[in-house]
This record gives sequence, C-alpha cells and structure tokens, in this order.
Amino acid sequence: MAVSNIVRNLRDGELVIKDGTSPTPLSMTVLLDEGDLTWTERTNTIEVKDRGSISAGHTRKGDEESISLSFSAKWTQLFGKAESSGDPLQLYEMLTFASGTGVASTSGDGEQDTLQFEFTLIDPAGVASEKVVFAKVYRESLTMTEGEEFNLISFDGRDFEVSPVISRL
Repeated sequence: MAVSNIVRNLRDGELVIKDGTSPTPLSMTVLLDEGDLTWTERTNTIEVKDRGSISAGHTRKGDEESISLSFSAKWTQLFGKAESSGDPLQLYEMLTFASGTGVASTSGDGEQDTLQFEFTLIDPAGVASEKVVFAKVYRESLTMTEGEEFNLISFDGRDFEVSPVISRL
C-alpha cells in the first residue's frame, strides 16, 4: 500500500453533510468553510488507588465517550429552501432540521435528530486519500457571528460513536 509523505491542510479537505432521507439522502457540501474541522476521541479511565497511592493501585476502562466535533463556515444567508423561495438548502437549515426543508434524521424515531458528516481528505500526491465518516452527529450548539469581513456559523456537536470510520479511497 502506498504511503504519502505530503502533509494535508485545509485545501485538501471537503466536508459533506447527509441526512437520513431514504433511499437517497439529502447531501450538502459545506462551502466557504474555514478549514477548521476538529474532532476529539476520548478514553475514560478509572484510576483505582490504594489509600491514595498510585504505586499500589491500577487502572480500569471507564465509560465510553462520544466524539466531540466542531467546524465553522462563512454564510451568505440562513434560509433558502424553507422560505419557499426556490433557493437551495442552506447550511443553517440543514443543521437545524428547519421546517419545510425535508431534512430527515439519521437516527430512529424518538431519538435525538442526527446527521452524517463525511470528511474527505484528498492526497495531493494522489496515493493515499482518506474518508472519515461520523454517522450520528447531533448538534449541541450553533453560534452565528457577525463580522467585518464575513459572518460566521459555528457548529459544536457530538457523534454518538466511540470513533469515526476511517477508510482509504
């Protein structure tokens, strides 16, 4: 298998968000994103000490933790499709499951609304591109910021998995 030694950067990534519409999900490539997608995989460890002493204690696996995710993107408008204007679906609408957009959750009935995030990293050398899939991402917060140069929408959420699925393309 070929290995690339070229460091990836924000020019090599693409974030696509998909909903749970069957058989063909609604799909949106996040445009004007800042290239700041971040995810954190946590391992919870229980430290069992003997009267406060580490030397006589041991560790055990703790509860599983879901993945935290965040990204930000510039926005041109918040609503398009939901306003019956004939405009395309906007990022804000997709992330909030806005009424009238037809955005469907990737989770089952009665569960928190989730979306699938697919982050593709294209290898500039063309030998080791990868895709990172977060299957059940739910929103914890969505922050809209006004700026002098551009307005920003910042997403913070969690993926209800221990780790994403990472594959070679």
